[in-house]
Amino acid sequence: MIALLILFLATILVFFGTRWAVRQANDRTIWIGMGVLYIWTFLGAWFFIPDALSGYQGFRIGLNYYYLMEKMFPFELGGDYDLALGGYLLFFLGLFAGLWWMLQKVGPPRMATRPAILVDHRAFLGIGILAAVVSFLLVRPVIMEAIAGNSSIYQYTRHAEFSGATLHAICNELACLAILIGWAVALSSRQGDHFTDRGHSWPRVVYPLALLVLSVYFMVLGNRHELFMAAILGSWLLLMNAKEPPWSRSVLYLLAVVIPLLFTGRFRDHRWNDLKVLETEGVHEDEPFKLDLIAHVPRHASTPLARVGERVLPNEMFAAHMSMYGVLRYHVPVDPGVSLRYLASAMVPRIMVQERPATAYERYAQGAHLQEGQGYTIHHATAWYINGGWPGVLVGGLVIGVVWGLLIRLHRRRPDHGLALRIFAILGTACWTAFLPILVRNGPEAFKGLVIEGLGIPLFLVLAAALVARWSGRIAPRSR
Repeated sequence: MIALLILFLATILVFFGTRWAVRQANDRTIWIGMGVLYIWTFLGAWFFIPDALSGYQGFRIGLNYYYLMEKMFPFELGGDYDLALGGYLLFFLGLFAGLWWMLQKVGPPRMATRPAILVDHRAFLGIGILAAVVSFLLVRPVIMEAIAGNSSIYQYTRHAEFSGATLHAICNELACLAILIGWAVALSSRQGDHFTDRGHSWPRVVYPLALLVLSVYFMVLGNRHELFMAAILGSWLLLMNAKEPPWSRSVLYLLAVVIPLLFTGRFRDHRWNDLKVLETEGVHEDEPFKLDLIAHVPRHASTPLARVGERVLPNEMFAAHMSMYGVLRYHVPVDPGVSLRYLASAMVPRIMVQERPATAYERYAQGAHLQEGQGYTIHHATAWYINGGWPGVLVGGLVIGVVWGLLIRLHRRRPDHGLALRIFAILGTACWTAFLPILVRNGPEAFKGLVIEGLGIPLFLVLAAALVARWSGRIAPRSR
């Protein structure tokens, strides 16, 4: 079968290409980044192809993506699906070509000659707490409206338009990153290779308490991607900053983030009254599926195996993955440079622009007749197809590979001069890896978010903590 052949070829390419890149750059975080890209690109195919061949019997093991087929379009095997997988393979060919171009002469790593950068935890905690308070004050009226209307707070706040929404989102990012980056430095500072602190014990107590409060707040909001991105970045920093990785502390660190993420995903779509009485199953929709293709599929798991599968098999494997198929099935027209026009407009403050140009996602949603009122995702490669057809897919992969390779080269240079440049060189690849889950589920429009959220906010936080430590300077840094 053509789809399986393409899937095998893509998997082989990703595995051996990643192994080459890791050896060439001596950077194991490349495995994490490629794993993220693979999950949102090809992992869903390993489940969908056997499910479609079996007549959509995957519900027996807990697959529950079928509701997307009514809200988006029917998912079927055939020429369009084969071509969609081929498009993703083309995207990865471009990506590895970009990496090869950047890494073939990367050279040996340059050892830093300056001591680790001293940071002050008061800056991390102060910024994090202030950002969380501002975020809550901005969104509190919307939360109260959701409670009054017995709506899911997550769904209501996600779709509600309110003044300060952008600032609210930025504050959420600031709060998560400040707490988790600061805690990672505190746990690894005794033998910090990149960052160190003054050796006080209080941050190791305050950070978990601050994270607990922040996690409860995020559970109420139903937000997960901020914690997820911050956890990837913080975990990398915790492991790479210590000369001897503190595995036991790393496990504790991850559990402190993963457990809230699991609870948030479990409860966030339930209405307020359901949560008050702990009716965690919420209100189910029991009508059978209207599509003949899946009319036999029950809406809810009825066996222990299926119930376990529903909890461990995320539907995010399918939504972005199927976007290329939807574009090809419905012949969504190419709109040359649609994302670039949006990015150019996004550089102008919204107060000066009444309406922004359409995005690649909006072209996809309109052309594929996606049901309104529901949020979907578009794969990065699909968005590049809408921008420039098949050549655009190849160019999009090349751009990703080149940017990634440039960050790796800068990390290996480890410049000695310029505090901001040193921090950027240290954290650049980690910030990129942490932002990849967002980038792969959006079009080129997400590069604005990469600059602001993915790179700008983490670098601002660490630079602020380093400057506060430098200015306070009453106690000499711990000798190394």
